[in-house]
Amino acid sequence: MKKLFTTVVLILVTGLVCAQNESAKTGKGKIGLTFSSFGDIVVYEPEPLDGAGGREGDFFYVVGLTYLKPLKGRLELETGIEFTRYGIIQTPAPYPPFDRTPSNKSISMISVPVGVRLNFLKYLFINGALLLDLETSSSSSVSSQTGVGAMGGVAVKYDFHFGGSIFINPYIKTHSLISFGIDNHKQMLLESGIRVGFSIQLK
Repeated sequence: MKKLFTTVVLILVTGLVCAQNESAKTGKGKIGLTFSSFGDIVVYEPEPLDGAGGREGDFFYVVGLTYLKPLKGRLELETGIEFTRYGIIQTPAPYPPFDRTPSNKSISMISVPVGVRLNFLKYLFINGALLLDLETSSSSSVSSQTGVGAMGGVAVKYDFHFGGSIFINPYIKTHSLISFGIDNHKQMLLESGIRVGFSIQLK
């Protein structure tokens, strides 16, 4: 599965580089950096198990490289690559009645979002994307998050005359809508936060 994910990522990155090269010729497209670390993370279990240990979100941060390509009208293609780290507080099961002291665990993930922005009223946009996720490491008992997720949000932006832009983007995100793992009991990471970013027009 990791080989499949790597192949897909390479295809997307190759397309991204080609798009950037073309944009450099036409003066279209933007590239930028994003950061998220303001919000909540929830471990959602569609079918919770009785007597199982507890898992709850502690913290998260997301660092991303993003690329915007103008489409038709007010639409823009938004893609890139993101690195995410989650902190998870894990509590052992109540039976047998051993030490139930919570422990701190972590999950790391690489995601490739592919989505669109719809710009309106000059300073606003709404965005949505599918996420191709690869869990790179985990010390928690949360099931593998490798798979397909989704995100959506609304943002305030400001475009400078020199070609730069800044934005603040409240969003919600879910991982493992479609799971590539083989875990018998599925959990999903649900994230809500605020993404901030800066982008610059390619010349």
